[in-house]
Amino acid sequence: MNPRSWIFLFLAAVPLFLASCAEMAKEMGEEKPADLEMRSGPVGTPANPVTLDAFKKYPLVLAGEDCRYFMLKVPSQWYWKVFLTVDNRDFERQGRLTADFARPQPPWAKLPNVDMAKIFILHREGVQGVVGVGNKDEPRYALLRLCQEGAPLKVTLQSEVFSGDFLGPGKKPRK
Repeated sequence: MNPRSWIFLFLAAVPLFLASCAEMAKEMGEEKPADLEMRSGPVGTPANPVTLDAFKKYPLVLAGEDCRYFMLKVPSQWYWKVFLTVDNRDFERQGRLTADFARPQPPWAKLPNVDMAKIFILHREGVQGVVGVGNKDEPRYALLRLCQEGAPLKVTLQSEVFSGDFLGPGKKPRK
């Protein structure tokens, strides 16, 4: 084989070797994927929110200044609590998650010791929190918004829907 053939083979093999090194680095965690590549889980928009199953757990990855919208039908005299586990695995960046409910008319009832909105600010850590609403009126849909800023966040969303005495002792529901 002449020297030109060797040079040609060498130059043809270099891009293949570099591409496989890049893939190996990504798989070994040496190279971080772009934020948008990390997104996963159901994606809802304000015009088309994802309808949740109250008995399922939803794993999500929010990244790239992502907002997701979810809804659930809350029967009359029932409440909806959303348990959120939020994880930031980025050493260099802080992450922020805002979870809140749309404010309809008539307004949702406040649940004891549960906020209707919560902001999670995370360094390299994980936290848990709860947001929720109560429905004193006719059955209607509640709209939950999750918005992420900064580092990509892993979020686990789990619901609890229950008919209970969230109105407090001695209070009568409106008819």
